[in-house]
Amino acid sequence: MKSIKRIIGNIVLLMIASCMVVPFIYMVITSLKVTYTAYNFDFSLADITLQNYITIIRDTNFVHYFLNSLFIAISGVVLNVLFSSLAGFAFAKKEFPGNEKLFFFMIMTLIIPSQVTMIPLYIIMRQLGWINSYLALILPIPTAFGVFLMRQAILNIPNDLIDSARIDGCSDIRIFFQIVVPLIKPAIITLTIFTFIGAWNEFLWPLIVTTNDSVRTLTVGLSSLNAQYTVNYGLIMAGSTLTFLPSFIIYLILQKRFVEGVTLSGIKG
Repeated sequence: MKSIKRIIGNIVLLMIASCMVVPFIYMVITSLKVTYTAYNFDFSLADITLQNYITIIRDTNFVHYFLNSLFIAISGVVLNVLFSSLAGFAFAKKEFPGNEKLFFFMIMTLIIPSQVTMIPLYIIMRQLGWINSYLALILPIPTAFGVFLMRQAILNIPNDLIDSARIDGCSDIRIFFQIVVPLIKPAIITLTIFTFIGAWNEFLWPLIVTTNDSVRTLTVGLSSLNAQYTVNYGLIMAGSTLTFLPSFIIYLILQKRFVEGVTLSGIKG
């Protein structure tokens, strides 16, 4: 009976996985064709060409947008991991008045949709003169989720280990970098993946805060292809494929650590 349920469960999962994979297969195959309709579901490999990729790299600002997105995503990862882990360490292992209440109110900010804070955030960026700058794209990336993730991971570190380090004369900074950080590497990798993918795929905020091509991200630049090249959907799919690949490759490389980090951090799906 159990084997029959397992077989049925595997079949259902295989069907769901197949439905999720089909759009990606369609995207890749369409990117290898010069097609003038978005409803071309011909999966024939007879007219395969790399012309779309050559065109998008040579005749557009794709490379510039790509480098912008890469710089913003990596900078956001460094900023989020550093400050979230420091804050998580303080909330998990330091005792100060209002610790629990401050952490609670900070976590409550996660229920506020980002669209609600977008207008006041834009006004702040305009007052600071950061419109059309990398600062406006990088600084809003860290969120309370990173602090929550790091705090949950650091809570699993025994207090005796940290107390022993303090008895040996270690400062909090030394304890953090030499003891805490090595023990929470899976959680750091998990936060890195979440942050990179979120920053890489962000569209609305970069669209609002940038009007200059010099600082535009790949997602915003890709949307402009719809206006410049309205007939060749293969070209748009080529740009979508190139946009999708970096985050997909990073997840494939770090997926084992990702699962381990989610498990150790106490996050349940």
